[in-house]
Amino acid sequence: MPRCPSNNTLLPLLRKLSESLGEQQAKNELRWLIEHARKEIADGINIQQRILAQSTEHRLARLWREQPARSTDEIEREGDRLSSVQRTWLRQAVADRTERHKPLQYIIGEQKFGMANIIVRPPVLIPRWETEEWMLRLAELINTHTTNAREASATIPKPLNILEACTGSGCIALGLGCELADDSARILGVDVSADAMELAMDNLAFNQMLLSNQVQFHRADLQQAVHLLPTQLPVGEGGWDMLVSNPPYVTPSEYRELDADVREWEDIRALVPLPPGTADPQHVSEKDMDPSGMAFVEQLAKLAKELGLAGESQRDDKALHMGSLPRLVVEIGSTQQAQSACQIMHDHGFSATEVWKDMAGADRVVLGFFKQ
Repeated sequence: MPRCPSNNTLLPLLRKLSESLGEQQAKNELRWLIEHARKEIADGINIQQRILAQSTEHRLARLWREQPARSTDEIEREGDRLSSVQRTWLRQAVADRTERHKPLQYIIGEQKFGMANIIVRPPVLIPRWETEEWMLRLAELINTHTTNAREASATIPKPLNILEACTGSGCIALGLGCELADDSARILGVDVSADAMELAMDNLAFNQMLLSNQVQFHRADLQQAVHLLPTQLPVGEGGWDMLVSNPPYVTPSEYRELDADVREWEDIRALVPLPPGTADPQHVSEKDMDPSGMAFVEQLAKLAKELGLAGESQRDDKALHMGSLPRLVVEIGSTQQAQSACQIMHDHGFSATEVWKDMAGADRVVLGFFKQ
């Protein structure tokens, strides 16, 4: 017997999303919006209050992971399970997604990143699965070396001092702070953006109970002359051991081709390396931009050298054998950039480099080592 049509049907929302995103992506995104509405939207409760008050239990699977989309019939039945407030929120969310090109993560307000739950809001860069992937791999590498060092030494090695440049939402610093072995690292996330610093501090408070290592955030402009920076970067005993970053590396030509949900919402400073001292990021002439997208990577290599990372460790504690761990870790966006980053690192004193691919098979991370 045919199902009677419901006034609560969600099919018009699915059609609207499909016109903008394509049917498969529309079904996936509508599923996430429905699930979020059912869990987080209640009568008289502001969504931001719900996000900030939620527990640290990881309720959502990673948005990037492919999962079977609901069928049209299943989506239609969902309308009967939503309150009027939830349906109103859902209609507004679909309008934001299709008419304003608002990213799904900004609508939902959070993104899982390893063990951490990261609050996201514009214009701070949304954490990507590629970045999460290499952060987890790096954490596993550090943990293996930490375990070996602790087993080989009668004393516990001092925590690693890790500097994260261009921290944005704080996702990498907080991800490492959760994933690394207890008290094995002290992590400082640095960014020039006031919006990023405010969000990173919110995320620090939001994930405090999950952290097994000290994480702090500090505002600084890393595009200054590198000899001025060490005194502006508070460091623990022993100096810096590692610099990690997802820096801006999108080329100007690539930026022109990005979808509106990136260009119109996320801070261009987190995507494209702009000239130092840029006062108005939204009105920089393309002729003044680095066509290779590698300017910030080179600045980080200079900073790493200034901090002593492209040389022998200055630590008294040699138990961790820093030569077997990377000193500089940077995300990049192409094979050509990977080759350029390797050359930049060699030019600035790193004796060895390594390239990691992401799950899609693309060159994604370049690691610089100092090995005697």
